[in-house]
Amino acid sequence: MKHHLLPWLLLLLLLAACGGKPKPTLAPPIPTRAELPSLASTVSPTPKPTSTPESNRPPTATFTPTTTPSFTPAPSATPSPTPIPTHTPTPSPTPLPLGRVRSDANVRAGPGTNYPIVGFIPAGQAIALLAVDPSGQWYQVDVGDDGESWVAGKLIELPNPLVLPTAIDIPTPPPTPTPGDVVRLYESEVTIPTYPWQSFLTPSYDETTGWTFSHFDREAYQNAQPQPIPQTYRLINLENRWLRVNVLPDLGGRIYQLIYKPTGNNEFYQNPVIKPSPWGPPEMGTGWLAVGGMEWGLPVPEHGYAWGEPWGHITLPGESTQGVTVFDNHQDSVHLSVTLALAPDTSAMQLHFELENLGEQPIPVSFWLDAMLAPGPSNTVGPDLRFFFPIQQASVHSTGDPTLPPPGHVFDWPIYQGRDISRLGNWNQWLGFFAHPQAQADWAAVVDMASDEGVVRVFPSNMTPGLKGFGFGWSQPIPPEEYTDDGSAYVELQGGVTPTYDQRLTLYPGELYAWDEVWYPVVGLRGVSWADTLGAVHLVQKEDGPHLRLVTVRPMTGKLTITDTEGKTITTTVSLAPNAPADIPVPGFVAPMAFHLTGPQGEWELTGIR
Repeated sequence: MKHHLLPWLLLLLLLAACGGKPKPTLAPPIPTRAELPSLASTVSPTPKPTSTPESNRPPTATFTPTTTPSFTPAPSATPSPTPIPTHTPTPSPTPLPLGRVRSDANVRAGPGTNYPIVGFIPAGQAIALLAVDPSGQWYQVDVGDDGESWVAGKLIELPNPLVLPTAIDIPTPPPTPTPGDVVRLYESEVTIPTYPWQSFLTPSYDETTGWTFSHFDREAYQNAQPQPIPQTYRLINLENRWLRVNVLPDLGGRIYQLIYKPTGNNEFYQNPVIKPSPWGPPEMGTGWLAVGGMEWGLPVPEHGYAWGEPWGHITLPGESTQGVTVFDNHQDSVHLSVTLALAPDTSAMQLHFELENLGEQPIPVSFWLDAMLAPGPSNTVGPDLRFFFPIQQASVHSTGDPTLPPPGHVFDWPIYQGRDISRLGNWNQWLGFFAHPQAQADWAAVVDMASDEGVVRVFPSNMTPGLKGFGFGWSQPIPPEEYTDDGSAYVELQGGVTPTYDQRLTLYPGELYAWDEVWYPVVGLRGVSWADTLGAVHLVQKEDGPHLRLVTVRPMTGKLTITDTEGKTITTTVSLAPNAPADIPVPGFVAPMAFHLTGPQGEWELTGIR
């Protein structure tokens, strides 16, 4: 940290003084999928964990949202008529009623002037009428394969008599843009009842990692029968129109809250008390604090030594993107700095990690970030919470369930012996599991299906091949009183620089290992089939067939083309935003599917969606 952060800050101040827009390396713009692994070239000569070949990953994107398709079937020996999208009423075999445009008319993607213009019809042209909106002021018209098409009724000379169905599945209007969305960077405080755990610490030293840490005397703590007392902690906040996220420097520099403002929910678990648990590295005498949020576990497994230490922090104000860097205070061993950055008008937080050996000897390092999650409104988890991990197998780290394989053994994911292990409500006792043999894609997600709210992690699996999930169980869970006082619970989504806790990443003196990740809330998808830095998609089955749901981290509009493995194509105009997912019916489509979205804000493209 001392080698890299200070020059960066001086450069930032110099650019600001010169009137230039700073371009910090510690808080880059939201990286694309291709950019994420590129940091490997700036890193270490040390052999890196086995990576998933880049050629096997789907392409990255630039992206957009919402509604009804125009449907073009794949060519076949016997041509079939173009089906009408599910969003509109199915026409009868009789000819469609015709209207005539009175004057030049804009064609819009929905019934209102707040929808984007998708076409133009000159005065005097006849148009086929499909439906009328509930207000009776807008008419859906058939203009070929241009997707959802609406014209204001006052611009149409209507036939008499006219009988049309009322459109029910109205496209979601695009969100009203917030002019000049800005990111606020500010400090605040939070008061949390805290057990006096610090009174039972003594200094200790780990010769292997060169790390000084505190040993917790659990027996003396329990004999003292302690009670919590209110304690005030500092928070460093970043806030835009979509998110409020903050860090808590005094307890391991963790990210404390990830609040999604459209719902008002903190997607991270937030323990109402600070209470030492019976877990943590054995060398520490346990005592790990399940504070909540996202913590940094180093330099050993099982939460590491740094979770309860005060960390340093530096705020990084910018012209648009704001940031804060937290860093541990170990200057003669392995050293970690994490920069959290938030840009305007995005629901994604950017994380930049720098793991460096500041010592004089090679150090075998374990690093795992640990996000404690309780998505939705209740600050606890329910039976319908699901782990969406794009893997085929997992290995058991630990479990209390005798019906699951023992530690170290591999099982099929998500279905094992007829049981869907991805659903928390199907668990008996606790389970910790790793992706086997390592992460197979550059994303993972956890979604509470009851509230339809969750969190997506996008990461470079060639740099951080470790992917781990954990939960306390369901029918016979670990008692919550082991770590909290209100009966709440959470699950963990972890990522590491090695595939499991059993391996180490050796850093040589002066060596730096750096990578970027993007995390964001996701609402309204009912799950995740694929994700990248621009958004997430989910392929769902409904009574009328498959639907493709999409959501983006930024507002986007444009034309969306979806294709399936047999060559069938649907084209539709969409208007997407973090709080406005699209739901596109794709009747008769066969996975894997692909889509390409193009519009004023850029492009977004994904393949291999199942």
